[in-house]
Amino acid sequence: MSNMLWLRIVPFMGAVISLILAIIFASLVRKKSRGTARMIEISDAISIGSRAYLNQQAKVMSIFFAVLLALFGVMVYFKYLEWPSLPAFATGMGFSLLIGYIGMWISTTSNSRVTFAAQKKGLGEAMNIAFTAASASGLLLATVALFDTAFWFNILYWYYGRTAANPVDSMESVVNILITFTIGASFAAFFMRTGGGIYTKAADMGADYVGKVESGLDEDDYRNPATIADNVGDNVGDVGGMKADSLESWVGAIIATEFLGFLAFRNSPLMLNSIILPMIISTAGAIASILAIFIIKIIVGRYKENATVSKLTATTLAGLFITVIGIVILSFFTVRYILGSSYTFLFYATLGGVFAGFLIGLFTLLYTDSRYRPTRNISESAKSGPATLVVNGLAYGMESTLLPALTVIAVMLFSFYISGGGTDFKMGLYGVSLAAVSMLSVTPFAITIDVYGPIADNSGGIASMTELPSEVRKTTDKLDAVGNTTAAIGKGILIGSAAITALALGQAYFSKIELLNVNVLLDFMRDPKILAGLFTGVMLPFLFTSLLIGAVGRAADKVVIEARKQIKEIMAGRSKGDPKAFITIVTRAAQRGIIAPGIMIFAIPVIVGILLGPGGVVALIIGTLLSGFGQAIFMANSGGALDNAKKKIEEEGRSGTPEHAAAVVGDTVGDPLKDTAGPSMNILIKLISVVAIETAVLVADLSGKLFHF
Repeated sequence: MSNMLWLRIVPFMGAVISLILAIIFASLVRKKSRGTARMIEISDAISIGSRAYLNQQAKVMSIFFAVLLALFGVMVYFKYLEWPSLPAFATGMGFSLLIGYIGMWISTTSNSRVTFAAQKKGLGEAMNIAFTAASASGLLLATVALFDTAFWFNILYWYYGRTAANPVDSMESVVNILITFTIGASFAAFFMRTGGGIYTKAADMGADYVGKVESGLDEDDYRNPATIADNVGDNVGDVGGMKADSLESWVGAIIATEFLGFLAFRNSPLMLNSIILPMIISTAGAIASILAIFIIKIIVGRYKENATVSKLTATTLAGLFITVIGIVILSFFTVRYILGSSYTFLFYATLGGVFAGFLIGLFTLLYTDSRYRPTRNISESAKSGPATLVVNGLAYGMESTLLPALTVIAVMLFSFYISGGGTDFKMGLYGVSLAAVSMLSVTPFAITIDVYGPIADNSGGIASMTELPSEVRKTTDKLDAVGNTTAAIGKGILIGSAAITALALGQAYFSKIELLNVNVLLDFMRDPKILAGLFTGVMLPFLFTSLLIGAVGRAADKVVIEARKQIKEIMAGRSKGDPKAFITIVTRAAQRGIIAPGIMIFAIPVIVGILLGPGGVVALIIGTLLSGFGQAIFMANSGGALDNAKKKIEEEGRSGTPEHAAAVVGDTVGDPLKDTAGPSMNILIKLISVVAIETAVLVADLSGKLFHF
């Protein structure tokens, strides 16, 4: 028992270490100069716009929150949930929103510092500041993920353990309530990631098309007033939204693994150990990420003026590899210490997961980096016009789904069978879920290299809007080039982990239905309602994507009209422009655009369950997972390749040419794919699963009383 008490404290220790270092890194960045008065003015405008958007987003979220809390309250009243589910849901949402706010504050107060460093000290120092700020965000995420899961587990374990006559009964209550916590985190991630994606891409598309194609202006030209909204969008979508998405992915994987560990070791004295294990592996990931961050900072600090894009990119990739190796080593000793040497086979499952995440990141790089064939070919196709460029971009995006899918299949089969799934099905599922946890344990470093991208992008925008010499913009463009590569890797890891996490959550739902003595397997084999559930699941990501991209398109229309009017006035010398008008347009569009998907994502699992039964929900989860995963990879990689094809043309000095105009059109097509709909698939496939798990008892009860086919 004393060993277990010590192990239950370890995640808190990891959270404290991460928090202290996050504060130190943020303080180091704040000591750097913010630059000239004009740099500070633009940086403050971006910061104010970002906060204004999140404040408005929080108001809309509060309405949905109140409705869901009331519904959960009704479920508590009728004994479908236990009362601690209510505060668990609230804290999951609250902490997710909190890290979004703090992450955006760090980014928006760092961007001008990076610009000033690029002007005065060169690429090496600018990279160091951007990476330090991003590290603070990554470690803050680790702080919240570790603290939240450990806090709720320990307090629930104490609360139910003090009265339960049977430890199995108390642990079942604990893991069920933890699922509600996951719903809260996923709820906030949906609004922040999806709403932020609509915001950022509507602003980006409008600013790029009118500014570059129609008016012939450079990227982030000070005469294009839509650029402020574009830079705000980088923060609300790729910082606030990305961090919330990462939190719910990581927490979801931990809690799904705890649930499956409880089932696999239900009648074993190691039951508590199996539930604690995913939290300790996640703590190991935070420690490994900290080690990698320090090594990268040392290397980057030595580059000074001789830094190059290739050196900085290679250094970042080396940091990811260091994180992976650190997790592997720490996981080996963790599994052996917590479960004993006879369960070493579970370590191999974690090994498969962490290396699968690394591979998916590299596959993403292969299809989105301009050094490789796909993006180079897309760039060359610009000579034939925007139509061929877009077609090639979409084609390569579809092709790019193959290798990640094969990787997920391989790690799923490997982790299942290496964990003894052939003879003990539940142990095999536990191994699969441990693979998801280990893959997501790189999250602190993955978020560091992802958040670095928007900071670098903002710094370039400030350089252009303050009319600094072209050499400064070239330096920030090099930072941005590194950021594009690192962001693509981070998104690839999250998409891959989302598939395995959703698989684990789906199996958790299946297992919970079994606990209710519902024979889902028999239904699945014989009942035609299963096919209806499967079709619904396959269709759902398409409908979801349509709603999101449609919202982006409608908002971009309004941005284009307003940008044409304002740029015309600016060119004629009759106005200085009004950036706030664009912020208002895209904020309203983002709020309207998430209402229908928000209702749909929570209602469909319940409706399908009532109409088609628990077996139909299992089919819904499977269909959504398979369809959503393929779409997520396709959209993220095709959009990333189209974006980098445009940047390649700009790097070659071909801005203003017909090829560049074609590439800008391609980029505007790819933008909502890679930054709005694609990332939102992660949240969709996981939310469907967690909502299904938490409403399983309700569905099992009502489906037997209503709407028989």
